[in-house]
Amino acid sequence: MGWRRKGFPVRSKVIWCALAVVGLTACSTPVSGHPHGATSPSGSNTTPGSAITVGTMRVTLLDGMRYTQTGSSGALDGCVSATSIPCAAQMLDLRSASAGGQFNTPSTARQYGWYTGTDVPPCITPIATPGAPATGSTVVEHGFAPIGAKKAEYGRFQVTCTDPAQDSQVRMWWLPTSKILVVEYASTPALDGQVDQVLASATFG
Repeated sequence: MGWRRKGFPVRSKVIWCALAVVGLTACSTPVSGHPHGATSPSGSNTTPGSAITVGTMRVTLLDGMRYTQTGSSGALDGCVSATSIPCAAQMLDLRSASAGGQFNTPSTARQYGWYTGTDVPPCITPIATPGAPATGSTVVEHGFAPIGAKKAEYGRFQVTCTDPAQDSQVRMWWLPTSKILVVEYASTPALDGQVDQVLASATFG
């Protein structure tokens, strides 16, 4: 893409900087799974429509989106909110994590290939961030998709949860050379279009 049951790549094990849907610069906060908590964090936020950077990538958020680089207690680190969704997506700079070898490499060949943590993934939905533990994750679409001028490994996963009301689809983009992961949670046609538009604005330097 990322929270552990309490975060997205494993707070005690992985140091990452994230951006969701749209990312800002890399952080050095160790995290452990997926972001959690539905209230607005007190950390540094971008203003809607801002251009932000994560790793070597720079993207522009849409109006109505806000990026949280650092949330209170690491709750929503690297999340991009969209309207009432506190963490619609994350974009992660995994260069530090990959150098330490302390994360699961994103891949459409893994059941939970969108999740870099080493614990049980949580289900992420607009009303549950995080929600119930995931019980399954099946690839329903995979191939390559653009992030700016680059082609990313792409997958769409059907995720099932211990609470069936939280079942949803997750989309993932992975740039293995740049070590940038983007994960979109609780996919809908409207949110897909917004995330695609943000990723189309990406430039690399």
